[in-house]
Amino acid sequence: MISGAELRGGEGDHRESFEWLQREKGVRAGLSAQAHAPELDHLLWRGYHGRVLPRLEALLDHGPAVERASAGWVLARWYSEQGDLEKARQAILAFHSQSAKDQLIAHPGPYLLAVELCLDCGDAASAELIFEQGIARFGETNDFRLARFLLAKAKGETVADLSAILSDIYFASELAEVVLGGGNGHLFDRLRGGPSMARREGAPDDPLVSIIVPVFNAARELSTAIKGLQAQSWENLEILLVNDGSSDDSLAIASAAAAHDERLRIIDLGKNQGAYPARNTGFAEARGKFVTVHDSDDWSHPQKIEQQVQPLIADRTLKATVSHWVRAGNNIEMTRWRMEEGWIYRNVSSLMIRAELREQLGYWDRVKVNADTEYYYRIRSAFGANSIKEVCPGVPLAFARTLPESLTNQSATHLRTQFAGVRRDYMESAHVWHETADNVQGLRLARHPAQRPFRVPNAITLGDPEGPEGDYDLLTASHLLDEQWYQLAYPDVLQSGMSAARHYLKTGAKEGRDPGPLFSTSAYREANQLGSAVNPLLHHHREQGIGNTSGLPNFEGALADLLPETKTVLVFAHTAGKTLFGAERSFLDVVARLVRGGFAPVVVAPSMPSEEYLGRLLEISAAVEILPQIWRSGLHPVNSQTVEAIRSLIVKYRPAEVHVNTVVLEAPLLAARAESVPSVMYVRELPAEDMPLCRALSMSPEALRLQLLEQADRFIMPSESVREWLGCPERCTVRPNAVDPSLFDLPYDPGHVLRIALISSNIEKKGVREFVAAARTIAWMGQPVRFLIFGPQTPDLLSLSPLPPNVEVMGYAPRPIDAIDQADVIVSLSKFAESFGRTVVEAMAAGRPVICYDRGAPPSLAVSGETGFVIPADSVSWIVDAVLALDASRLQLRKMSRAARRRAHSIQKLALASSLGRLP
Repeated sequence: MISGAELRGGEGDHRESFEWLQREKGVRAGLSAQAHAPELDHLLWRGYHGRVLPRLEALLDHGPAVERASAGWVLARWYSEQGDLEKARQAILAFHSQSAKDQLIAHPGPYLLAVELCLDCGDAASAELIFEQGIARFGETNDFRLARFLLAKAKGETVADLSAILSDIYFASELAEVVLGGGNGHLFDRLRGGPSMARREGAPDDPLVSIIVPVFNAARELSTAIKGLQAQSWENLEILLVNDGSSDDSLAIASAAAAHDERLRIIDLGKNQGAYPARNTGFAEARGKFVTVHDSDDWSHPQKIEQQVQPLIADRTLKATVSHWVRAGNNIEMTRWRMEEGWIYRNVSSLMIRAELREQLGYWDRVKVNADTEYYYRIRSAFGANSIKEVCPGVPLAFARTLPESLTNQSATHLRTQFAGVRRDYMESAHVWHETADNVQGLRLARHPAQRPFRVPNAITLGDPEGPEGDYDLLTASHLLDEQWYQLAYPDVLQSGMSAARHYLKTGAKEGRDPGPLFSTSAYREANQLGSAVNPLLHHHREQGIGNTSGLPNFEGALADLLPETKTVLVFAHTAGKTLFGAERSFLDVVARLVRGGFAPVVVAPSMPSEEYLGRLLEISAAVEILPQIWRSGLHPVNSQTVEAIRSLIVKYRPAEVHVNTVVLEAPLLAARAESVPSVMYVRELPAEDMPLCRALSMSPEALRLQLLEQADRFIMPSESVREWLGCPERCTVRPNAVDPSLFDLPYDPGHVLRIALISSNIEKKGVREFVAAARTIAWMGQPVRFLIFGPQTPDLLSLSPLPPNVEVMGYAPRPIDAIDQADVIVSLSKFAESFGRTVVEAMAAGRPVICYDRGAPPSLAVSGETGFVIPADSVSWIVDAVLALDASRLQLRKMSRAARRRAHSIQKLALASSLGRLP
């Protein structure tokens, strides 16, 4: 096995990475999309804090303005939750010190968090200043009224002043005011409806509302909760106080209150059963037409029940309502555990339902935590998202008391486990149950189920028999499904919060995503000829011994008979799309060159190639192996299973060398080094001018360069630009990409209307937007020039509709010659630095003048003024000028055509003359 020391970790001092970022020219539009810290934020809360904290701290200390601001917001929330309030305060002040902050975050969360943290740390001046800035930007929202309350409390203002601020929260919504009563108790226990509250006149036909209050050792807080319910404007209430085995005076307090109010009823369970079994007991005995729950340590606004029941009476299609709340400590300090947009947010525990849901959907799940959230989503799944209405959004109709001993604050069940831990695992299982139930009846949960409908973590179960193993459970238990690998391979899944098993079951398998490093969904599907409805990993586990059940199938190539006598080279391919573009054609050239050199190449692809690409590869290889791989990363270590799988391939084929066709793959180099096999890296990128690539790798160009020099023995690159960047000429071979020789025979005869072509994958970074903008300008000028777009129909291209009349989308051309034959001039408008510019050489080989940006390698291929024009990058006006110049001078156009062909001949000669280097 490869040692842990060889598997590079992701921690350490990343200062130089961010000194590079500071050297980037300016900050383009869309700052939030470009800031790296929000991406790291997702990793931070999902178990990767040891890797990403150093990077975030480096961003905060040394990053450009946008990164400092973004990292400040991320780290302030993290340190606050960890209890390091001073570090959190410094981080949030770093956010507010940057002018880019308001372009990053469009909600008041950072302002409110700053007020909270500054007050907690005794920095009232900063709290006041940031509060005023927040008011100026967002106005006097209810969250800012709560912030004003905190500031006033810190200044020691009177109870009357504090009460006036609280009342303002409800005044705008025409709700009863809330004030603080007298006495010396906690401020929380002094909350009450104001004296001017107009009592609602109850109608004789007001339906009964049952309120279930589970009570467990709540003697200090229970009276406040009861008084808040007794003061409700909706008087036709049944308040069920369910004593869940309390050992303090809770039962006596409840009984004393019930003796003076017949609406209160005591249900004594005798022994502790848990909050949700207690709710279920109350639910079973509830007589109301509508049923809701109230925690024994919370306080409700006097109109909370009224506001939630009225929509249910008015609209029979509604199944439930919820209101908003704020979490607060004993002295009404804000205690939301992780700041989002504000302190006031949806209170799932306030769910008020129609009593008939007891028969339709049954009871709360018998677990220790999160069953109220599960019931909420169960209703939505059964009856649709519009079946639950949120009332008085942005108005706290309840104050939830935060106590250190509550389940939400206990480490095993802390709210943070909704990102990684028992709460997330529970809800993922619940969501799968919701999504796979056949009908509403399939979502019914009995009060005492004979067996659970879905499996949950042992840490939160109450001993009910587990249900049968379902597809989700089989995937969760599979050694071939790797949660961490899946998250890192597919960042969109990480950001969604969905588990690997649920995502793979729901959509991942259909999309061809791989569950882990040792199972290829696409290759397994192809090897076993599975339909799109079949989940390959489930098939693998259930059909062992039937068909090709290897998780990593391989495909025999035309040169298989040459093994083992003929020497082989293990060639690792990049990820390929459904169509063959320059990168795919370049790789085919690499493999073909090895064959001409007398070798039997074995291709290792990260996923199943398209049928066309696979066919082309099999014609020129001994085999095609499929092995999923994750890109190299400055944050995460290489997957050890991938390295071991590659070592096994090396043992199997005994290659003379290992060739890696892209810098983004790292595992093949480590495996080759471990097996003492020489390695060759094809450097087809220009990282020093490709910020998106370096961001994707979480590495600076220099860090990447040093890593490549350490890991690979030799390098092959398509241009001098790349060799200069790598800085080790003695280990480098420049070998331009060869092009189809038939291009040199293509006739060139421009017609009356000049045809300008873009041949690309038609994504934003290929310059399709600038191409269309130039065409639109020339159409407006009335010049008779046609603009042809070759390549797939993409979202980026569709977003440019309607296209100007002089633009025609030609679709995908199987061969470059098919597209070039229809054009007179070819443009190359990549918004990143291409390391070679294959399309430029192909165009020149066909005698087509080119227009290319002065970026990357293309300017070294074309000769401006002779073979076309090299123009300033990203300039639409220069594209227009170049096109008009070529259109105006047809004699010059033909002269450029001849010069372009001569230039391409010299490049082709160099490409074909290049040797393979040190292969024996």
